[in-house]
Amino acid sequence: SVTDELCSKQKAKFGDPDDFAAKGALKSMGEALDRGMVLVLSLWDDSDVNMLWLDSAWPTDEAPRKPGVLRGPCPGGRTSEPAYLRQATPESQVTYSQIKVGTIGSTFSGTRRMASAEYV
Repeated sequence: SVTDELCSKQKAKFGDPDDFAAKGALKSMGEALDRGMVLVLSLWDDSDVNMLWLDSAWPTDEAPRKPGVLRGPCPGGRTSEPAYLRQATPESQVTYSQIKVGTIGSTFSGTRRMASAEYV
């Protein structure tokens, strides 16, 4: 399970600042959740680092095989740059639908798990 210790060990292993602990860790996160949060969905890009931190190798000056660097399958390069994407797909849009809110397990009936291809 996710614990403060697990989060701190992950930060130490990857050489990242432990900002989660500095902000109060799980206790503060729980308090924030108790106050209520707003779900925000958006379509955006990142012209500074091409969102490589999200699903590619980041930071780019580290070997992808180093723990914590390879964060997903995105190849990076020119086709991951916002300027290219904006030019190549100027009519891009997104539709968010079938969003459900409720306690875990309360927003659907049945036990069938969707295959990942069904989310596309």
